[in-house]
Amino acid sequence: MMKTWLISAVLMLSGCANLNLHPDTGSATTTPAAPEEIIIPPSANQHLNDIASINDFKLVGRIGIQMQGYGLSGPIQWQHSPQTDDIDLYSPLGSKVAQINKTEDGVTLTNQDGKIYKAQDTESLTQLTLGWRIPFTSLSDWVIGRPTQGVASHVGWDDTGKLSKLTQDGWEISYMEYQFKNNHALPSKINLRNSKMNVRLIVESWELSQAVTAQNTP
Repeated sequence: MMKTWLISAVLMLSGCANLNLHPDTGSATTTPAAPEEIIIPPSANQHLNDIASINDFKLVGRIGIQMQGYGLSGPIQWQHSPQTDDIDLYSPLGSKVAQINKTEDGVTLTNQDGKIYKAQDTESLTQLTLGWRIPFTSLSDWVIGRPTQGVASHVGWDDTGKLSKLTQDGWEISYMEYQFKNNHALPSKINLRNSKMNVRLIVESWELSQAVTAQNTP
């Protein structure tokens, strides 16, 4: 099911549109500054339309997290749909550190000792149990190579219309490499950074839903 932001994006990005990312309301006694405009090239519009139908995926890769002198890394497996998430995090030696399951009823995390924790969102749960907070809700869009719902304060595109940089929700996201899966260009190396932590995500393999695969089969 196409997400709400995608409907808005199609309306805004038709042709070579201008995207106002910093509206300035000004005041009664001053002249408002001109809003910053970012040109959305036709190739970017085409790419966003191409990946608009990708809302179910499975990725296998590695994640590295650094914050305040503390670091960890290991494999990650993530199965995502608009209603559910199943995220398995592993140590560098391959033992499962945490299993995160999200449904419409909430989120549970099972640690390596088998203890189960519950919360209403993944971000609060990982902060409570693992000591770091990653916005998996937004990341489900960012990892595909598109902005999530809300306002982005900066967007950069490469020569072929793929995202190269994105600033949104307090995070700076850099896209360093892409790979092709079922004729879709999807990120394979992403760096996310905010004032407290740096996250590196390397995607080794993608699996897309049967509907998306069939859509791109000749």
